[in-house]
Amino acid sequence: MVLKAAAAKARITPPIGHRMGQWGLRQGRSTGVYRHLYCRTLVLDDGATRLAIVTLDIVGMSRDILERIRANVERLTGITPERLLVSSTHNHTTPDQMRAVPAELAPYASLLTETVAGAVYEAANRLEAARLGVGSGSLAGWTVNRQYPKQPVDTSVGVLRVDAAAGRPIARVVNYACHGVCDGGQYLTWSGDMPGAMSAALEEWHAGAVGLYLQGAAGDIHPFDWWFGNWRSKHMHTHEDTDVFGRALAAEADRVAAAASTSRNARLSSALGAVALPRRQVHWTIEQAEALHRRLRAELGTYQGEVWPKGTTTAIAAMRFPMMYGSGANELKLAREQGEPPVSNDLQALRIGDLVIAASGGELYDELGRSLKARGATWVASFCNDYVGYISTRKPHAEIAAVPVDEIVDQPRYRRYYGTTTSPFAPEAGEQLVDASAALLRTL
Repeated sequence: MVLKAAAAKARITPPIGHRMGQWGLRQGRSTGVYRHLYCRTLVLDDGATRLAIVTLDIVGMSRDILERIRANVERLTGITPERLLVSSTHNHTTPDQMRAVPAELAPYASLLTETVAGAVYEAANRLEAARLGVGSGSLAGWTVNRQYPKQPVDTSVGVLRVDAAAGRPIARVVNYACHGVCDGGQYLTWSGDMPGAMSAALEEWHAGAVGLYLQGAAGDIHPFDWWFGNWRSKHMHTHEDTDVFGRALAAEADRVAAAASTSRNARLSSALGAVALPRRQVHWTIEQAEALHRRLRAELGTYQGEVWPKGTTTAIAAMRFPMMYGSGANELKLAREQGEPPVSNDLQALRIGDLVIAASGGELYDELGRSLKARGATWVASFCNDYVGYISTRKPHAEIAAVPVDEIVDQPRYRRYYGTTTSPFAPEAGEQLVDASAALLRTL
């Protein structure tokens, strides 16, 4: 069978004037655009199977948005949900519609779902004979484990090279793990953050091609040296920092792609599954959490700020402004939700020739992503489909298991456990996800 491919992209920048969201210390409305946000898509067809990869320059999406995207794509192209991978770059300079769509964003969310489907439809109608190549490199020294800064992190750069039969670049898909928080909360302009900068560089260097960023297991991975508690970072979440990082990643991806040999033969397959993740059980009552939350709100007051105060980074924000992160609201939420049913998390598996992708929702920790790679995945894609929350490893759960509720809110002492303290899932949930994903991979 002749392998065919096509790529397309469409602008998904929200209107000016919507709330920026994402950073609690940034409560203002957008005033402009620094770099437009895009939906980028790649459609592949081996004659028997047609599948699509979609990456969105957004922080995440609710279940409602995902289902509308799936329905619209299937209506226009016939590509069913198990053959459609929808991934968010987890960019924090975009509206918050991860868990639900705010009323003022309803028109934008509706247009977003139609725009995504339209981009997939455009690519599906421009399929041409193609060649694929897969390679791997590394970009070390740019990321850090934000809980355990001395712990090694996965710095691998996976690249899928897609060229037309005659050699013209069609797309470059890049898999790398880094939280999308390079652009900071001092800005009130929409931006694609580091993934957007990387894609823009690849598209600048290869006119007409589309550069897709497939976010890795970056749940506990920050850019630069922004481990929680680092007051001495010289990186201040500037656009300049973001652009330098994005172009460095693009350069490594471009080097890997150039070295990858290509073939016109690549079998395609996919599978869609789910795993029920157990709820975290806390050792405090709803009444205790309510009393703590009331007391802390009275003591700490409320924060109201259009943008980040000067000198703020994500590494120290909670310590400087505990009213936003240490009011006990999270502990109350955990107490209220612990009796609810397990959370269903979509799992997806894709095979593109020798490339095997394990995809899941939520913010998967780095160690869990590396475990999946050891069990058959070439790439791990997190932040896919709808958003379900942080999926932590056991170690930090064990370290804070006995901390009283009135102490866990102490940000100087326990902020570094953020992601574990806010995870709705039990300590064993991550391992259950890895087991279920590995089993799904074996069906390809």
